[in-house]
Amino acid sequence: MGKIMVILLAAVFAAAGLTTQKATAQEKQGKQEKTAAAPKEARWHGLIIRMDKDTSTLDVSKGNVVKRIHYDSSTKWTEGTKIIEMSEFKENADVICLGTYDAKGEFHATRIQLQRR
Repeated sequence: MGKIMVILLAAVFAAAGLTTQKATAQEKQGKQEKTAAAPKEARWHGLIIRMDKDTSTLDVSKGNVVKRIHYDSSTKWTEGTKIIEMSEFKENADVICLGTYDAKGEFHATRIQLQRR
């Protein structure tokens, strides 16, 4: 009876170890998938040189480089931590754009922050 009990206990511990290893492997895989799926936040700081409400874009210049920034109804327009109206943003305004790049390489802003000079 003692040998059977030892064998059963060994089998239980072995099964528990395999279950833990499988759960850890699934956790790691889940984290890797989330990392791959979650786009890295991008940042662009410059001056607004063009605003096009029809296409929901801003052209923001940093030196000689102009980047087209796409926005939508979920984009937050801020000054510091305070949410403000988009109408307060004008050409030549200094802005910081935060967002992500899509598969086409287009910048989609989640937040556009006005920097007062």
